[in-house]
Amino acid sequence: MPPRGKAPGLKRGRHNLPYWIASQVRRELMGFPDRCIPLPPEADLDTLIRLCHEHSARLDDWIEQQSAGDVSPLPRYDGTVYSACQLYQQHPHSPFHVVKHNTRKSYTDSLKIIEATVGKRLIRNLTVLDVRHWYNQWRQPAKKDGQERVDRAHDAVSMFRTVVRFCAALRHPECKQLADELKLVKFERGGSRTEEMNSGYVGAFIKKALEMGQRGVIPLDRARCMAIGVAAQFDLGVRQKDIIGDWGGAYGQKWTGYFTWENIPGWRWRMRTSKSKYRAAAEFDLSGYLLLFPLLEAVPHDQRTGAVVKGENDLPIRERSYRNWFRQIARAAGLPDEVWSMDARAGAATEAEEAGVALDAISAALTHSESRTTVRYIRRQNAKIAAVAEARKRKRATDEGTA
Repeated sequence: MPPRGKAPGLKRGRHNLPYWIASQVRRELMGFPDRCIPLPPEADLDTLIRLCHEHSARLDDWIEQQSAGDVSPLPRYDGTVYSACQLYQQHPHSPFHVVKHNTRKSYTDSLKIIEATVGKRLIRNLTVLDVRHWYNQWRQPAKKDGQERVDRAHDAVSMFRTVVRFCAALRHPECKQLADELKLVKFERGGSRTEEMNSGYVGAFIKKALEMGQRGVIPLDRARCMAIGVAAQFDLGVRQKDIIGDWGGAYGQKWTGYFTWENIPGWRWRMRTSKSKYRAAAEFDLSGYLLLFPLLEAVPHDQRTGAVVKGENDLPIRERSYRNWFRQIARAAGLPDEVWSMDARAGAATEAEEAGVALDAISAALTHSESRTTVRYIRRQNAKIAAVAEARKRKRATDEGTA
C-alpha cells in the first residue's frame, strides 16, 4: 500500500481487492453518488495511484459545484418525445430514481427504443393511431423469418405511457390529453410461459449437482449452493430473487437479501417478498421441507454465515452466475433448455393445485395479492380441459343409463 497522500482514497477490502473510498478523501461528501468504486484487481501501483487521483478530482469538482450552487439544470421540455423521455429520467421527483436497478435497466432499454425511433415527434401532434403504429413497428422481427417481438413492443408502449403521465403531472397540457386518450387502449402482450420445473426435474437437478460436486466437475460448495437454491425455489414457492438476493447500489456493490443463515434461527425463516406491493411477511418452518432441509443440514457449521446461496469468493451469488451455473447443471441433468430456474415457482403452484389446494391458499403461499396472478403460474391447463371433457362424458353416460 502506498502512503495515503500518494493514492488518496485507496483501501484494500476483503481478499485484498482495491477500492477507492470517497470518505477517505473528504469528510463531507455533499451527496456525491460514487462513494465506493472498485478498482481493477490486476492494476499495478502506478495505475491505482492515477485512478485514485482521477476519482478524487471528480469528488473535488462535485463538492465545488454543490457549494457554489452550480447544479446541472433539468433538460428543457420542448414538446418532443425525446425531451419528455429525458425529463422523466432526470427530474429529481421522477419515479425513475426509486425503482430497483434491474427495473431501471429495463426502463432504460425501452426508453432507448422510444428515443431512437420516435424521439423527434411532437407530442401535441400525436394520436392513439400513432402509438398503435409504433407498437406494430416495434414488434417486428429483428431479422427476416424471425419471431415477432411482442414483449419488446408492449414494454416500449407501457414506458411511453409512463413518460406521458409523468409529464402530464408537470402540467404539460398536450401530455395530459394524450395520456387520457391512451387510458382506454390495450396492446397485446406476450403469452405467459408454459414451462414448469416439476418435482422430477428438481430431483434430477439436485442429484446431478451433488454428483458433479463430488466428482470435482464443479466446486462442492457451488454444487451444494445451487442445489439449495433450486430446492428452496421449488419447496417454498418463492421468487429467485428472494433466495439469491439482489446486488444494487453504485456499481452493483451493495447486496440486500433475506435468505441468510442468521435469518433462520431454529430453521424458521421469516422474510418479506421482493415484490414491494405485497408487504406482509411470510414465515417458513424449513425443517418441514423434504427437498430443502437435508441440503441445509449437510452444510458444515463453520460455513453457516452470511448468505445461504453463495457465489465467488464466499460472497452472495450474482444473478448472472446463478443463471449460468444453473444451465450448466441442468443440461448435465437432461433438463430442456426451455426450462428456467424461475420456473420452479410455477412448478410449486402447479403441484399444489393438482394436490387439491384452494386457489386462495396457493395465492397466499406465493405471496400474491390477486388470485388472477396466481393462475398464470399454474401449468398443464390442457390436462384440465381434457379432465372436464371426460367428466362431461361420464355424466352424459350416467344420464343416458338412467333414462
